[in-house]
Amino acid sequence: MKIKQCDRKFRWVSSTNGDPEILSTLNNQMTWFYAHQDGREMYQSMLDTQEEIPSDLYSVRHLMPKYICSLNPQIILEIGCASGRLYRQLRKYGYEGNYSGVEVADYIIQQNRYKHPEADWHCSTAYDIPFPDSYFDICFSLYVLEHLVYPERALTEMMRVIKPNGRLVLVFPDFVESGRFASQQLGWSFASTASEKLRKGKLIDALISLYDSRIRLPQALRKTQMNLGDFLVNPYPICLSYLDIIGTDIDAVYVASKKEVHYWAIERGFQVEYPCGTEGGFAEQAFIVIDKVNI
Repeated sequence: MKIKQCDRKFRWVSSTNGDPEILSTLNNQMTWFYAHQDGREMYQSMLDTQEEIPSDLYSVRHLMPKYICSLNPQIILEIGCASGRLYRQLRKYGYEGNYSGVEVADYIIQQNRYKHPEADWHCSTAYDIPFPDSYFDICFSLYVLEHLVYPERALTEMMRVIKPNGRLVLVFPDFVESGRFASQQLGWSFASTASEKLRKGKLIDALISLYDSRIRLPQALRKTQMNLGDFLVNPYPICLSYLDIIGTDIDAVYVASKKEVHYWAIERGFQVEYPCGTEGGFAEQAFIVIDKVNI
């Protein structure tokens, strides 16, 4: 797979009306990264490690399944189910209804079918969900939207399979609010922080990285929709240029913003709620629910 080396330039494009060739190339590359075992291996290892480490009971990894259970749905769908972590949490919190999980990696789906044959597992994408219209009470995804090349297309497809008065439950980082975007290279080379570059003796690179992270990137994120269009994506995420490195959100492509998703939903006549509000820890990450009201 031929990968273009990323650099510190902001080459973000709209996923709704940007260059189709750039977007198609990115989608093919990210599909390889997530769907094929040789591309996904380090990413999946990171996910498995996260499950082994107990998380704060007030984190969204617990709050989301608890919220879903509180609604007492009969049939639910998870987009980006990975190895079934949320499915196991839902059962732990007392969910007894029907569960379906969708994931792009077929070998992960096969493992899930072996471990949890009582659930329903499908290999597919968020853009082509293999279920009829108005089928589920709830569709949900945890830290998935930011990894999609076509987030608006995925939102439309997820709403399609939800019953009238059903809900789409999403959790994703708000990069615009936080001023951080881990898949964007800062400085002349990739490293986790400017201080790490400084320890390696890369003084100028460290200073440029500090400027990029504190001033240049936050300013660019605040101006995302002024000239470039809606649902911007980064065509050159770090994960595709540094295949031997993995870290939180270096594989994110969508410049995720809860305000953008909120306005998208409102414009289509849906209602929006925030089960945990939008302050504190929920300012820089979105826990957003879109209600498919009767219209």
